[in-house]
Amino acid sequence: MNKGTKGRATGSKVFAAQKSRFLMGLLLGLVLVLTACGAGAGTNGGNEPAATPTETPSESESQTTAAYPVTISHMKGEYTLTEKPKTIAVLDVKFVDQLLAVGEQPAGSVIAGGNTTFPEYLSDQLGNVEVLGTRDEPNLEAIVALNPDLILMTDFQEKEYENVSKIAPTIVLDFYEDWRDTLATIGTITGKQAEAEAVRQAYEDKIVGLRAKLSEKLGDETVALIRPRKEGIRVHGLEHRTGGILYEDLGLKAPALVQEIKDDTSVEISMEKVPDIGADHYFLLSDELFAAEAEVLENSSVWKSLDAVKNNRAYNVNATLWIAYYGPIAINIIADQASEALLGSN
Repeated sequence: MNKGTKGRATGSKVFAAQKSRFLMGLLLGLVLVLTACGAGAGTNGGNEPAATPTETPSESESQTTAAYPVTISHMKGEYTLTEKPKTIAVLDVKFVDQLLAVGEQPAGSVIAGGNTTFPEYLSDQLGNVEVLGTRDEPNLEAIVALNPDLILMTDFQEKEYENVSKIAPTIVLDFYEDWRDTLATIGTITGKQAEAEAVRQAYEDKIVGLRAKLSEKLGDETVALIRPRKEGIRVHGLEHRTGGILYEDLGLKAPALVQEIKDDTSVEISMEKVPDIGADHYFLLSDELFAAEAEVLENSSVWKSLDAVKNNRAYNVNATLWIAYYGPIAINIIADQASEALLGSN
């Protein structure tokens, strides 16, 4: 078994374990938050019996109802929700991730271009979610048929806004908005502010511990994130959203070439220039779209000559998961996969 194949097989097992651990931790966090909310509601006076578990759902419903009306500021102005939306349509898969993270799900969603199903890392958590076309080409007829009472989209679909907003009230968020800010908005829309905050805080707490372990293990060793494409080898910089997870959240150090990427999220170089990256560790992004290009790189004498490759410090990771999805569930998986690869390296 060659190194790339072994990395992908190991990554699949790690991915399944990470997803399971994250979901269990997320559910535990939500339980703790809801328990705390219930405890803070006050004590019973006189001879009134204590609340039983069967009363919890009605208490939760009361709390959700109390969250409205609420006004959401977005890229097209403001929209006031008088009650919790019952049928939400989303035009970016990251909103599916965000909704699931707070215990909700949309009635319909687009899928990523080129795919025929929802992301694998979310599929086992979804019920009957209608497919509404792709992010690049939302299916307006399918959206109309869904009859949503709220649509969530980003400015990526700006050209579709006029038509989409005629179907139902539409909230437009910044495509490049930090996932934490989007999560807070999703929490407000669904009346799940406490759950959203619990998810955010759990991530912040986790990366503090991971950052310390990685710093102790790696010292001044550098890490690069690259993706072979038809146009060349794409090197992702500090401003890339996944670069933010690696270099900001996890505190990893970038080689000089990566630090010099300015005014953009990446640069493309020829295969012959790959040694100029000079990283001690590489995350090699690949997926079905550019699998052939990744294979060419891995089989090249240039790649095999790198010290990082010779010392098993190059790690194959799924490009679709790592660069296409930006909800808290995906972010947690990326942070876990990166940390486990680096902490388990030579």
